[in-house]
Amino acid sequence: MTTHEEIINNLKDIRTVVEFYRFQGASSFEYYNIKSNHFDNDSNHYVYFSITENHHYYFTVRRIRQLINTIILRNSPYNISNKCLKDDRAFHYIENLVINSDSLRKLNSIALVCDSIYYELLKENSIYNIKKRTPNLIERVDRKIYGGGYGVSSTWLDLFDSLTLFSSYTRITNEDVFKLVKNMKKDGKVCTPYFIRDILSNKERVYKISSNLYNSFHKYEIINSLEEIYDRKLYLESTIFATNPTKVINEVLCSYQKNRDKVLVMLDNKYHKYY
Repeated sequence: MTTHEEIINNLKDIRTVVEFYRFQGASSFEYYNIKSNHFDNDSNHYVYFSITENHHYYFTVRRIRQLINTIILRNSPYNISNKCLKDDRAFHYIENLVINSDSLRKLNSIALVCDSIYYELLKENSIYNIKKRTPNLIERVDRKIYGGGYGVSSTWLDLFDSLTLFSSYTRITNEDVFKLVKNMKKDGKVCTPYFIRDILSNKERVYKISSNLYNSFHKYEIINSLEEIYDRKLYLESTIFATNPTKVINEVLCSYQKNRDKVLVMLDNKYHKYY
């Protein structure tokens, strides 16, 4: 276990952080930049993520199936369905395309470890997209499917980036996708999260710490984001954000600062033995 993993597990144990998950790659724009370890924010575009691992796995399976059907098998008579997977000829045809496709070489399973107070803000200020009237409000999606997820944009996405402490990712390779298709064929199901969970849980993840933690002035960016959310009325009128924004801003800053201090102390203690 790496130092970053140990710290993340410690923060999880005391429930001061929440882990969010995102599938990314292929034809979709990579809104989370793995190299920079930050979001590349398009102010008017929503970025969606899962609040549970099972929803993440469910969405990953669904998205991979969609990619195979719409990109790899687009000009073929086959698709990822129980009927085709039971047909050995069709399966071997699909197998060959999946293994050799360049369209599946940039798939990633991403996890973002964020201050738990952000999750509280999401829950209090989100709304189902069918009810949304004001642009850039937080969207709640798939609530009845393995816990579902959220969609954020604009300043809410900036705040998400600001309150993220760690990230991790693992590549989903062509071989992983083929194992997934084999699992579908074996069990006769094409959309269950457990097929990809068994594959990804055994793969090594790359962990990174947010550069924001080393910036003592980062708190002002958090304040600016929260003030902009309030000024643009990107909250629900029934929440405390509407009636007492100063209290919310103070609570967010306090929570972030406590987590930041914990992380930096744990890092210092961990690495102190080497010098």
